[in-house]
Amino acid sequence: MKKSDDFYGIETSTQNTLYLIDISGSMEGIDEGSIKDQVMRQVGNKAGNTVSNTIGGKIGNILGKQVTKQATKLGAVKRKLIPAIKGLPDGKKFAVFAYEDNVKKQSLELRTATNTARTSANIFVENLRAGGGTNTLLGLTEAISTPGVQEVILMSDGLPNGGPQAVLEEIRKINTNNVIIHTIAFGEDADHNFMRTLAQENGGKFITSKM
Repeated sequence: MKKSDDFYGIETSTQNTLYLIDISGSMEGIDEGSIKDQVMRQVGNKAGNTVSNTIGGKIGNILGKQVTKQATKLGAVKRKLIPAIKGLPDGKKFAVFAYEDNVKKQSLELRTATNTARTSANIFVENLRAGGGTNTLLGLTEAISTPGVQEVILMSDGLPNGGPQAVLEEIRKINTNNVIIHTIAFGEDADHNFMRTLAQENGGKFITSKM
């Protein structure tokens, strides 16, 4: 994948950035995305079936699934995020967290962008698998409370456990450092109202993968 200096239209900033990825079970659903994404999904599905049928057996099945999985919402995150991380300028501070019922951290603290740090982060992203619940509040709380974080980019289908209103109310209380929260919604059933409100109330941009 080539480098990119933006992520779904959110330009790489000079601020300390934490990328927060929803890896709950619902992220295994199909991401309809833009027309380009839909074509890629159709090609990916067809290619996956072709690989599976041509090679046959267990190996063919594994390789077929490997191709097809990129059509999911989590697959769409990976296709865009990995080039964005590759494009981070040397010296930028960043971290990558993922959440379902619990939070997984590629690093316990912000790291300075180097070839090693970027590669390590992208290996973490590539190896993420979807499953479990959607504890968005825990993910955001861990992200906001990480020392030095100035902006969070949340990638989710916006269907949090406990309901969106509870998340919004708690973030209003705890985001005392005015951390910017950008939100990117994936999938047809994404809660756009929740994701849009979360971004607006925290100085961020709301993006949908359909753009």
